[in-house]
Amino acid sequence: MTLSDTSALIEAWATSWSSGSMEQFLALFTDDCHYEDVTVQYVNEGRAALQDFAQKVWTAVPDYKMVLTRCFTAGDSGAAEWIATGIHQQDFPGLPATGNQFQVRGASLFEFRAGKIHRVADYWDLLSSGLLPAV
Repeated sequence: MTLSDTSALIEAWATSWSSGSMEQFLALFTDDCHYEDVTVQYVNEGRAALQDFAQKVWTAVPDYKMVLTRCFTAGDSGAAEWIATGIHQQDFPGLPATGNQFQVRGASLFEFRAGKIHRVADYWDLLSSGLLPAV
């Protein structure tokens, strides 16, 4: 795998989050992938768990979009900065629907194996995201 291949995987990852295409999204990952959303403490082991997680995201935010602002790779690792947007229309476990439009900056760390994404850890700021109910 070359650096351009791993950069292309990160770009495809962001594009597939924005597309809502489960087939396109899951095809990027190893069967034994590990996907962690650190902010909401969601850990997904394997494609079935990742499929469930992605479906929950797309159900809660049907217009979810992710735009990469920066990414780099080195060997079997990579990182990306991104901006996610959407309207929080349905409940997500631990995050009741707010109806709020949001824009949040985040970063993700990647590990690659056999030409696919093996591990992802997403980090973003829940407090400034607009995803918390008003108090």
